[in-house]
Amino acid sequence: MAQFCTRCGKPLPPEVGFCPWCGGAVSGPVTQPPTQFTAPAAPSQQTVQFTPATGSGPREPVASSPSDPKWTTAAAPAASETSQPPQSSQFAPVGVPAAQQPTGDASPSQRWANVPAVDVPASQGAASESSPNASSHGQQASFAATPPGSTPNQQWWQTPTNTFPPSAPISAAGQPPRQRSVLPKLIGIALVIILLVGVAVVGGVVYVGYRVRQKARAVIHTYSRPANEKSRNPTKDAAPDAKEATEALQGFLQALSGQSESADGSPILSANDAVTPCDAFAFPAQDKARVPFKPGTVFTTAWGVKYGDVESRNSVDSVDDSTVTTTTATQEYKNDNGAMSKALTTTNQNCNSDYQSSGGYMTVTSSQMPRLMHEVTRFRISDKAYQQIKSGGQTDLEYVDIRHVANGVKLDRERGVLTRMESQDVNYPMIVNDQRVNLPVIHLGGTTKEVGKNLMPSNGQHVESSAEIFILDDPANPLVLNWVLKNPLYHNGNFRVEIVKINFPVAKPENVLEKQLTQEKRAVTYGIYFDFNKETLKPESEPVLKEIAQAMTDNPDWKLTVEGHTDNIGGDTYNLDLSRRRAAAVKQALASRYNIAPDRLLTGGFGASHPIETNETLEGRARNRRVELVRE
Repeated sequence: MAQFCTRCGKPLPPEVGFCPWCGGAVSGPVTQPPTQFTAPAAPSQQTVQFTPATGSGPREPVASSPSDPKWTTAAAPAASETSQPPQSSQFAPVGVPAAQQPTGDASPSQRWANVPAVDVPASQGAASESSPNASSHGQQASFAATPPGSTPNQQWWQTPTNTFPPSAPISAAGQPPRQRSVLPKLIGIALVIILLVGVAVVGGVVYVGYRVRQKARAVIHTYSRPANEKSRNPTKDAAPDAKEATEALQGFLQALSGQSESADGSPILSANDAVTPCDAFAFPAQDKARVPFKPGTVFTTAWGVKYGDVESRNSVDSVDDSTVTTTTATQEYKNDNGAMSKALTTTNQNCNSDYQSSGGYMTVTSSQMPRLMHEVTRFRISDKAYQQIKSGGQTDLEYVDIRHVANGVKLDRERGVLTRMESQDVNYPMIVNDQRVNLPVIHLGGTTKEVGKNLMPSNGQHVESSAEIFILDDPANPLVLNWVLKNPLYHNGNFRVEIVKINFPVAKPENVLEKQLTQEKRAVTYGIYFDFNKETLKPESEPVLKEIAQAMTDNPDWKLTVEGHTDNIGGDTYNLDLSRRRAAAVKQALASRYNIAPDRLLTGGFGASHPIETNETLEGRARNRRVELVRE
């Protein structure tokens, strides 16, 4: 029985199992009607029919009439023809010589033709049962084994009638795959690039800002050490254009360093600023001083504010070959704004060389300012200023105050010539080592004006103050006992810083309390300290408590009454109760710490009813705040 190739349509002898030209499967003749080749109407597929053509025509495509089928048959090539590889035509059979194959530019009239069967040797092998494959462009076809009316020797082989355009590939869902847009990828890449550039820019700005800040701090630190400079203000002697440029640069540097600045262009000082140490210089000798400035000396200062008096205890901690170190402990108080300021303890330093020649004086202290300040003195004026007063009756003095800002302090300077008010010294009452004495002082007065631009919130007006100063007439230690500035902008016009008590160590201390109690049966002490508006004893009270306990121990038959006294600030009822509580606190301390029998101690409080000085002055109120002991 004759058979043919299911792929190329070549007739094959019955003993072969596959097509020797194309390797396709073989199939025997069937009697069912020819199958039509149908492709979808889409551009990627076409519909073709396979119908036989009678006779054996040439191998080239044959023209058809309008009534002819779309495909004709052509005679198969002889078995003796040489096999050639398949051509580029989509439907070209394998093994047909190139000269006999239809070319790619065949006209639409090409059809299928009958070809005679070719005998193939039986040694070609067995046939495969796989179905025909789809063409490279996705077209599929079904071939009839034997067309109706054909002889058994007639077989089909495939010849294209036209070249079909390539179609788009079909997806698994039967639709052409959608092309994804590259726009999201481009946007993502752009965002990553922008982010990297932004990080680089920010990092660069931070680094540059850090470097500039270091430079700015170096500039600012020079303001906290003006001792080696000829002028505090680097723009003072500059030309107008240079001055503007310098001030602008200072503002820019301080802004980059994270510090605020007001319109005056002055620097901001901070407790974190590094400062230059003092140069080696000997402090004036104190062995002949009336009140020695040496370690262990304590100056109790009182300063007036709107709501009352504030006391600070200032201790000289050390005096070495270059620097004086002091500690200031200030009690809690109500400031000019009506808010309570917490108790504060600070340590300050000044250079020995400034105590010899500086024209600046400072009383203020703050935890936000540098610990070491140059070209100013504390508690006393310089030897140079004292000699100017003694020789010429006046001195050019600059008072240095501070203004707190967000990151530190700004210096506020007032300067003026102060002239001696009396030709001779005047007596100044003072409590020295718990005894009331009179000290010889030099009294000066004058007017001070702001140095530089106005720092005060006074509607742009320059600050001008009436100033007074009382200086201990002592060449070894010219202490400032009282500094007064009369201006409504300074603590409601009541600003003054006054030393009200002085204590210093002596070689052989005398028990003054025991002497007074022995001779007068009454002793007054100013060395017992309490917290602001409280009965809590401060540690500084221990020396006097010990002195009282020693007197009681040396005189076991004594019985004492502890009396508390206050000034008139706060009202009579309040002060009376406060004075009683403070007297009871002294009794409790003597009994618990020094084992004095409680029945040997009585207490009483008198408030402000027994003043020994006027309550109209700061120093008078300071002396009225006291503890008295009365022996039975």
